[in-house]
Amino acid sequence: MTTSEMPDFDEIQQYLWGAWRMMNGHADGLDQLDFSEDGFWQSFHAITISLPPLILGWIIFANDMISLQPETGNRFSIMGRVAFVDLASWVVPLVVLALSAKRLGLNKRFSPYVVASNWGTAIGAWLMVPATLARLLLPGWPALATGFGLVLYGGVMYLTYRLTHVALKKSHAYTATFFVVMIVGSLFLMILLQNLLGISLPEPAMMG
Repeated sequence: MTTSEMPDFDEIQQYLWGAWRMMNGHADGLDQLDFSEDGFWQSFHAITISLPPLILGWIIFANDMISLQPETGNRFSIMGRVAFVDLASWVVPLVVLALSAKRLGLNKRFSPYVVASNWGTAIGAWLMVPATLARLLLPGWPALATGFGLVLYGGVMYLTYRLTHVALKKSHAYTATFFVVMIVGSLFLMILLQNLLGISLPEPAMMG
């Protein structure tokens, strides 16, 4: 595996802008991304950029677990487990896709998809911050906070679908099937790992 340095601030801005353009259905967003080998591995630094909102979500998740199921463990232990779940749910589906890209006819579109998806996922993580803050600031209104989070999550999914369609350069039928399989696979993996690690909340907890 090649290791690449963190992109500089201007490059990060360029990549995020490219992904955002793709999320809004503009194919010219692809021109802002780097699909070289270095650019491919650099795109995983999107995880680093996503850490602030993710960590906030992990803290709130840990607080909920301690409140509802104190026997689960201490806050640091829970945060470590939910961090592993979130990051595995980000990376593992891409590894599975790498192994099946040729069979799916995506050899040429694999790198563009992964690069765009990584930067787009970073944008999505930050877009979900208001929902995370709602859970924090409205503890007495869980239904309202959850409803707001679901609406925001739906918006992020819509934007992510548009990015996927631009990245794959396939028909909407192909893109929709691919998108659903990736999302369902990621959610299944997340739920499976949460159960295995003993951090399943009584109610569904959204990532971030």
